[in-house]
Amino acid sequence: MQRLLYWLLLTSPILAQPLKALDDLRHSGRPLLLMTWCSHCACCRSGETRLLALSKRYPQLQIRALDAQWGDDAAQVQRYLKKKNLDLAVLFDPRGQLCKGLGIRTSTTALLWDKSGQLRYFGNLKQLPKAVQQLTQNQPVSPSSTTQQGCAILFSNHL
Repeated sequence: MQRLLYWLLLTSPILAQPLKALDDLRHSGRPLLLMTWCSHCACCRSGETRLLALSKRYPQLQIRALDAQWGDDAAQVQRYLKKKNLDLAVLFDPRGQLCKGLGIRTSTTALLWDKSGQLRYFGNLKQLPKAVQQLTQNQPVSPSSTTQQGCAILFSNHL
């Protein structure tokens, strides 16, 4: 699966950041937060403030949004980010191959890797701040006790 992830990210455009593979991000020596997101989803928009708060409180945390929603394109997302004055790096996965491979079915699903690249949290945004705090304090991370929440991701089979 890692080769698939590496290929997807090498061939997918990334906004506001140099092109990097997920494997490189996971093993950069810094914790990584990846959240599914799209520019027209109300659930995602409500999660943006949490992401921005986390990025300010934990500057060592790499934060990336994963846009797997069919219909979003780079120009549309750039306009939205500029309009909202958001500094958010976005990975595109329009066919949903990365999401499917990771078991993500809804927007605002968050994945958190520690600085050694080990996945420590998979869940929704509600419990994410506590998980990030635990991770940055080198404590065991509590598993998410809630199911994935948010909007269903519509994948394109035509790309």
